[in-house]
Amino acid sequence: MSAKAMNMREKVQALQSTLSRAAKQSLDRRFGALYDKIYREDVLWVAWRRVRANRGASGIDEQSIEHIEREIGEERFLSELAADLRAQNYRPKAVRRCWIEKPGKAEKRPLGIPVIRDRVCQMATKLVIEPIFETNFLKCSYGFRPKRSAHMAMRAIKSAILVKKQAVVIDADIEKFFDRVDHKILVTLIKKRISDPRVIKLIRGWLKAGIMEEGRYVEAGEIGTPQGAVISPLLSNVYLHSFDKMWEQSGIPGTLVRYADDLVLVLWRYGEWTQRKVEGMLSRLKLRLHPEKTRVIEAEPVGVFEEKALQTVRGWIFEPARFKGDVVESWANQTIRFELG
Repeated sequence: MSAKAMNMREKVQALQSTLSRAAKQSLDRRFGALYDKIYREDVLWVAWRRVRANRGASGIDEQSIEHIEREIGEERFLSELAADLRAQNYRPKAVRRCWIEKPGKAEKRPLGIPVIRDRVCQMATKLVIEPIFETNFLKCSYGFRPKRSAHMAMRAIKSAILVKKQAVVIDADIEKFFDRVDHKILVTLIKKRISDPRVIKLIRGWLKAGIMEEGRYVEAGEIGTPQGAVISPLLSNVYLHSFDKMWEQSGIPGTLVRYADDLVLVLWRYGEWTQRKVEGMLSRLKLRLHPEKTRVIEAEPVGVFEEKALQTVRGWIFEPARFKGDVVESWANQTIRFELG
């Protein structure tokens, strides 16, 4: 690693550490002056290196990583982006929609591909604001977070079943999550920690950028965020952090393990009743469980536990849970008030 690269990375890490410490000192503090940090030379340089390392496809402008390096040059590309951000002239372009296969399924998943310039700006924004939100996120959330992984999520499920002896599992699927993220709710949640209007404007711009598919522009509405944008995983965690808090505040005995928009709840009993409670919590975020893909199952561990991506609870054999009506104890009948955020 060159001296320049090491210096740039160290400066960004120092910035993130400072923001994280400040956020931890007050979990409800709103941060104001953040926008100028997004177009700092070191932040944009680290953002560019991360985007370049992913080697993703080009957006609607058909500019690839190779084209930028060969025809424009890294230094000019970043300096022009910094100048546009500093002058507040930056405007995101529509994302290019493509469709990718879902493993083992006939249906396809829509993927939104921003132009590289927008990906770098989103990554720079993520570098600045993620340390702030990370201080609020709960331990039950594992997806697309620093120092957390799908393997850790699977170990949490394993521990709940083997150690806590929780054998009733709700394998939950949020129906069309990325298509149903409500912009108003999302921005409200972001503003709980970010008060800089210029950062809010950036995020609104990406939400409203629209989609280009086969030469036809589709205007963005008031819901939905492109699945594939650099900033989307962080925004999804901000959005679903409210659900994590609702679950925590409910006092329902059990273990929640969330990996982005995939949920697994491990309980001692009352699976169907808990599922209805979860549906009520998600409805406050204008979300719903997929009626066909969500199931209550009974876990019976056999063989060696396999740690794989958290799409289904793999490495275990499950038998359908049998519930005859809802027999609930006093705690289950309590009326609980939840607060978003």
